[in-house]
Amino acid sequence: MSLRPLHAVRRALGAMARAPYVALVGTATIFVAVFATGLFAAALGGAERLLQVWAGEVQLSVYLAPGADLDAAARAARAIAPGRAVEAVPAATALRRLAAELGDEARVLEGVGPGALPDAVDVRAPGISLAGARALAARLRAGVPGAADVDYGNAWLDALERLVRRARLVAAVLFLALALATAVLVSNTLRLAVFARRDEIEIQKLVGATDAFVSGPFLIEGFLQGLLGAALAAGALVATHALVVPRLGGALAVAGTLRLSDTLPPPLLACLVLGGGAVGLLGSALSVARTLRRFHLE
Repeated sequence: MSLRPLHAVRRALGAMARAPYVALVGTATIFVAVFATGLFAAALGGAERLLQVWAGEVQLSVYLAPGADLDAAARAARAIAPGRAVEAVPAATALRRLAAELGDEARVLEGVGPGALPDAVDVRAPGISLAGARALAARLRAGVPGAADVDYGNAWLDALERLVRRARLVAAVLFLALALATAVLVSNTLRLAVFARRDEIEIQKLVGATDAFVSGPFLIEGFLQGLLGAALAAGALVATHALVVPRLGGALAVAGTLRLSDTLPPPLLACLVLGGGAVGLLGSALSVARTLRRFHLE
């Protein structure tokens, strides 16, 4: 007996209808694994988007060494960053602004003279990326006469960027671990279906059925369970985005900029669904392979 695809599909669907519990457990297992993976990937995509937004709102401040010419520094900054808003900020102005920001706590600045803060040149660069801000800061540091330091919030932005980069690696490891664990769980679940039909398989082997004919329906069954579980997980992820992001935007203003294409782009959803099908297929292949090996040994 050789494998006929349509016949194998009908047999797989019939087996799932006769044993809904096995199909439900396999589908639920893949649903949980794909949902967890997708949730982590969505969080990672959202963090990368927020990193870009925060970087775009950064103001670069060039702090000057004592005795540096503030006007010359401002002219150099305008030449380095044409089209950007450049402002020369004397130390006295910086001190007044700091006192205004502190409000009632400004009394801590009593007795502090203007010399406590350096003269600075502020460069506003809305819409700039983190890499662009880093490159512009390097040019300002090298090209502005008397520049002692350039700050654009780089300490916490660089820390966040490192965190996102490490999270990307963790996501890859998590996906591989979940895929392997899910494949094993699905394999053990489908072994129940294989065991329940062991007499049918034995008869098929006795009348000359090939391994492909015997295993085809089981492989299709695992693939369909994987597709169904992953598709349900993708739908749950989209629903979670619709519920969580608006509430997150109320607590974090920039979160309102998160779109579905930032956290769950269509290619990611497609990969999750196809990955779920692949995991289901792998799990069923492991289960059937062990069963057929036992028949061959007998």
